[in-house]
Amino acid sequence: MRTNGRTSTEFAARLRQQIAKGGVAAGSFLPSERELSEKHKVGRKAVRLALKTLETEGAIATIPRHGYKVLPPKSERAAATPAAYVAEFPEDAGRLTGRSQAQLAEFSRAADRRGWPLLVASTRGRSTAEVLDQLRAAGTVGAVLDTTDGGLIRAVAGSGLPAVLVDAWREDVELDSVMQDGHQGGLLAVAHLAARGHRRIAWFGSTLNDAHSKDRFGGFAAGMAAAGLPLERDLCLAVDEPDAPARARELLSRPNRPTAIVALWAGLAAPTARAAAELGLAPGKGLEIVGWSMAEVFETAYVPLFGGLSAPPTVTWSVRTMAEAALARLSERRLNPGMAALRVRVPVKLRGVEG
Repeated sequence: MRTNGRTSTEFAARLRQQIAKGGVAAGSFLPSERELSEKHKVGRKAVRLALKTLETEGAIATIPRHGYKVLPPKSERAAATPAAYVAEFPEDAGRLTGRSQAQLAEFSRAADRRGWPLLVASTRGRSTAEVLDQLRAAGTVGAVLDTTDGGLIRAVAGSGLPAVLVDAWREDVELDSVMQDGHQGGLLAVAHLAARGHRRIAWFGSTLNDAHSKDRFGGFAAGMAAAGLPLERDLCLAVDEPDAPARARELLSRPNRPTAIVALWAGLAAPTARAAAELGLAPGKGLEIVGWSMAEVFETAYVPLFGGLSAPPTVTWSVRTMAEAALARLSERRLNPGMAALRVRVPVKLRGVEG
């Protein structure tokens, strides 16, 4: 691509030469895309493409909230090769959600504590081959896969690169997995509601056939059995987020409605609470709800979803704990590649419960 008289290939060559000659020291950061564009009279798109080229070659690495970091030459990188954090993120870091920002920040801090540069590899709009090429070119020591892309997961698992799957699990791939303890979350939710005297407790959950849905519903069902409560089919609703408001109003308008709802997704708990308020059911009196949130964004992203209503008791988990556990497991995997794959559960707790 040619922009303002210079192609992205030409600009990549110029930056490559500058880095090779020590014009930008290893460990330091390149100027921002805007600064590079203005200084070298190159279009922003050409600058971005050139930086992506150098990142694929392993000359630089994206460091969340900092920019592009210059890596040491491959010959000097034996003790400082980066770990990769692979996820589907938008190219524009300013469009990251609060949850994505928290995840990037905590994985970056966990890598920093180990002295590992963190290569952030986005899968957005890229093929499996392109992602693998970037990981190989950067000489990564291992990869944290924060994705549900089965093709990519299987490809990384088959590449021989040490890898850990986070926030997900697949039965068909032999990879370590670090994810939220959804089963324990379901148990905690039912135990709390049963202790409050509720007998008609509804499940208001995701229809996705993934590990989270299975774990959380499994915990819910086990909790109901432990409390001696029947698992009534008409109170177990499979719900997608876009349908949540209408489905919640329908459920709560029934003559024999539930008195409590377990909605272990942020995108389901909030519309359920709003529907209850619209029907005059006061939270904690006419109806009780248990929700779900990442601990790091509870106040900043989760509570605002309720639009002025009080957030209900909520099962929370920490992405910081997840990041530490994932990188610790990745470190073990590098030293002992023949270890059996494990499922590591991030502990949960019930927040917003008196006493």
